[in-house]
Amino acid sequence: MKDEMDILKEVGIITAAHGSTALSEMLGRRINLKLPTLEILTGGKVLDRIPANQIVISIYSHILTGLKGDILFILDEKSAFHLVDMCYKVGQEDKKGGILTEMGISTLKEVGNVVISAYAGALSMMLKTVIIPGIPTMASGPMQHIMNIAVCPYSKEEYALFVEVVFQEANREITGTFYLVVNPDGMKFIQDSCKQLLNNP
Repeated sequence: MKDEMDILKEVGIITAAHGSTALSEMLGRRINLKLPTLEILTGGKVLDRIPANQIVISIYSHILTGLKGDILFILDEKSAFHLVDMCYKVGQEDKKGGILTEMGISTLKEVGNVVISAYAGALSMMLKTVIIPGIPTMASGPMQHIMNIAVCPYSKEEYALFVEVVFQEANREITGTFYLVVNPDGMKFIQDSCKQLLNNP
C-alpha cells in the first residue's frame, strides 16, 4: 500500500505544478500551490477532519468519465475571503457584512476549477484513463450538509482521498481541503491501476 500511496502523492506533486502555473497565468503573478498531506478515509471518517457544524464553502464537481465519484474543494469562510483577497486584492467594500460579492464567488469558482482540473488531469496521466470532471458548482453551509452531497448517496463503504491544499504568496498561506470521493469499485480501480504501474513502470 505504501508504494500505491507514493503514486498518489506523485499525483499531488503534478497537480501542484500544473495548478501553480495555471493560477499564476490567470492572476498575473506567482501563486504557489502545494498538496502536502494525503490520506485515504472511509465514508464514516470523512467528517473527522472538519467539525460537522463548521460553515464551509465548497466547489463541487461530479466526475463524468473514468471513475464514478465526486471531487470537492472546501474552504472555511475565513479562508475563502482570504483566498479571494490573495487573488484579486479586493477592497473592504467587497467583504462588508461577511458576504461574498459576485466577483468573490466567481473567483472561488475559478480557483476551484483550476485545482479540480489539475488534479483530474494528473490522475488521468498516472492511471492511464480519461477522467473528466463536470462543470463545478458552489455550495455553502455546515460541513455535514456539504459532505452529504457526495457521501450520503452511497454508504459507509464509500472512500475518500483526503488532500490538504495550501496556497502560497509571499509570506501568506491559505489552507483548504480537497476530497476525491469514490465507491469501493472506484477505489479498487485506483489501487489496481497503481499496482499495474508499479509492475510495469
